[in-house]
Amino acid sequence: MHKYLYMEILLLLTLLQIKHWYADFKIQTYMQTVKKGVWLDPIGVSHSIDHMWCTLVALLVFSIFYPITVGAIFLVAFIEGIVHYLIDYTKVKYGCKDNTKPLFWNQFGLDQLAHQICYILIVFFLLV
Repeated sequence: MHKYLYMEILLLLTLLQIKHWYADFKIQTYMQTVKKGVWLDPIGVSHSIDHMWCTLVALLVFSIFYPITVGAIFLVAFIEGIVHYLIDYTKVKYGCKDNTKPLFWNQFGLDQLAHQICYILIVFFLLV
């Protein structure tokens, strides 16, 4: 393990957190939130494409500080988008729709936890 690995881990996690906030909370539309629960609906899929692009940008920025192959950047962005779609689809399709219920927030938190675990796995794949 080299001297700066901890800083690189923190930098990559920070970039992925910013990316997640931007794609999930800043630019996501109401229709994307609804259509994510319809299998392969273009509007629902567009949310995952937003995540792919944002992951691509985050990894390109990170590659300024840490060498990552172009192939690895595209592979990770593509897989993260697919996994993001599957997590969101499952939550919206089968989850509680009433945000006044505790179950909704429990499932929302589980959805966010699943995304965070994906980011930890990305760090592991790229840096360890």
